[in-house]
Amino acid sequence: MSNKKLWVASGSIITVLLLFFLWPRSALVIEAEGHTPVCLKPETFELHWIHSIEHEEWYEVYEVKGDDLLLTRTYFKTFGAGVPTDSETPPEITDEGFVEFTVNVTYPELNVNVSENVETRIVQDDHDHLLYEMYEPNTSVNISVGNKSVLCNSQGGLI
Repeated sequence: MSNKKLWVASGSIITVLLLFFLWPRSALVIEAEGHTPVCLKPETFELHWIHSIEHEEWYEVYEVKGDDLLLTRTYFKTFGAGVPTDSETPPEITDEGFVEFTVNVTYPELNVNVSENVETRIVQDDHDHLLYEMYEPNTSVNISVGNKSVLCNSQGGLI
């Protein structure tokens, strides 16, 4: 093979590889000021925390719908201030003792304060992303759907 053909072939391969790794693709993006963004698969996830007053676990189930996050269900153990009271379907009690509430509300992003006191975490595909260990206490994180390269830092593997 001549040098010219070798250079063209090598350049083509490098270009294709660069495009693959740098071309933006949809991701669930977790961002906090002063931290490298974390990218997860743009799929259903749960946001878990311990309620600060009741000291019981609370979690919400989100689906990715285009560029938005659809809160489909929320699970909690006791009613109190700020607890949903209106639903398309009556709440149900799970075998674990949670009240399952259907919500179906869309958000463009979520802003969450992270704390080890409430053990803020994201669960996706049976993998716990412990936000309270990834960030300092009282760090505000933003969770959204965005376009990032495959090289975006990922706690759960490359997307």
